[in-house]
Amino acid sequence: MNDPRLISPRRAGPPDCALWGILLLSAGIPRVLAAFLLPNEEGDPYSYFRAIQMMRDSIAGGTFTPSELFGFWLPLYQFICALISVVVGHPLYVAKIFSAVCGAGVCLLVFVVSMRVTASRMLSIAAFALIAFNPVHIMYSAFSMSDVPYAFLVMASLYFAIKDRWMVAASFVAAGGLMRPEAWLFIGLLPALQWFLHRRLSLATFLIVLSAPMVWMYISWAATGHPLEYFNVRSNYIRELLAEDPGLSDFSPSHVAANLKTLMYSAGPAVLVAALIAAWFLVKRGASEASQASVATAAYFFASLGFLLFAYFTKNQPAIFARYCLVLFALGLPLLAWTLSAARQWTPARALMLTAALFALCLWQFIVQFRDGVNVIDHVSQKRIVANCVREGFHAGSNARVFCDDDTVRVLAGIPEDSFVGSSGSPGDAESFLSYLKENRVEYLVYAERGKSAAVMLFQDLGQERIKEHFQLVAATKTDLRVYRTVF
Repeated sequence: MNDPRLISPRRAGPPDCALWGILLLSAGIPRVLAAFLLPNEEGDPYSYFRAIQMMRDSIAGGTFTPSELFGFWLPLYQFICALISVVVGHPLYVAKIFSAVCGAGVCLLVFVVSMRVTASRMLSIAAFALIAFNPVHIMYSAFSMSDVPYAFLVMASLYFAIKDRWMVAASFVAAGGLMRPEAWLFIGLLPALQWFLHRRLSLATFLIVLSAPMVWMYISWAATGHPLEYFNVRSNYIRELLAEDPGLSDFSPSHVAANLKTLMYSAGPAVLVAALIAAWFLVKRGASEASQASVATAAYFFASLGFLLFAYFTKNQPAIFARYCLVLFALGLPLLAWTLSAARQWTPARALMLTAALFALCLWQFIVQFRDGVNVIDHVSQKRIVANCVREGFHAGSNARVFCDDDTVRVLAGIPEDSFVGSSGSPGDAESFLSYLKENRVEYLVYAERGKSAAVMLFQDLGQERIKEHFQLVAATKTDLRVYRTVF
């Protein structure tokens, strides 16, 4: 612990071109392949995709106005993808590839930040490998969502903060602040970090970071006439969500444990343990004596972790999802590498025990996530079976429709979007729902056992002959997905 290299690691030279090429291919190939081969998961990715489509259409049609950027999601990711897809088309693949490229960029930034923190190429490559081949990070890098692009912007900001390029660092988190609201925490963090490290403040840096919420309030005002309307929209969403599922507001030990388990699952138990040890190192030695790289990395990590936990325990975020923790995983890996570097100053036995324990935790995380990844791929294969069945039975140009609430099946089926109907606007009782299917000329019904699907209510009564006679089972999977042909 008395070795000065722990406090101020030597400046490492840049990796050679061959190593950069290997790193880029190792991170990029799995993510790009996943973007093409793995469909979006059900839910939020399709909401992002629909927003991208609407922005693309208005830009291409020359009718775009800033007010169209307003919505439940902050708009930068969707707007960038919409601009690209105006030129190249294929907005779905543009959104997925853009996320995949950002995911590869996160991996490379983990490597370069780790090099700055540890000056050890071996430890930096190990940190890179942990994220480059992480199943959850690869999967979410393939989805059309803002979580991975946001993590890229935060990691880029950290890199430039370490290099004393504060205005560039502020520009990246300002961009992040137009992608996800948690980036607004840097309005206070970045100036505070600059003051702590250099005893000076930059007004330009502060104003750059502040520009993100100011721009968003202008967009809100242009769209709704109220600059703070976004907070009302989000507050209403949370109230409706808690009304539908009161269990989300329950702070029982089991619910809290489940959310913290998700945090550990995605951010990584080794990363969380190493981050706590790194914080202890910094406090024990005095953070003012530590290297700028280690202090900045710890500040970014613990500020992001604190913001997530604060949002959860104040119910501004009803649950912790795995994708929210991807930025913590990326920020924490350089701290993991730094902790292993610092442990070299311990006795060999203690250093070996720590290294073995962290390695075991990393291995456990990979095994569990790999198992879950296999299950996701298997579940997707079942959706492909259902989608193929719908596509083969559907006659192009006919007036028939398909009832389906699963967005993934809709996309995989490859038939026009207006050929589908869903639970939205449909009646809840079985008799009225049968009339609804008949009036909309529904030929196929895709059944998925989910609480909000009107089909679930209908099939509770499927044992009754008056209902059963109207449906013929066409295909069934080992999941809850089934396809029925209607007979009216």
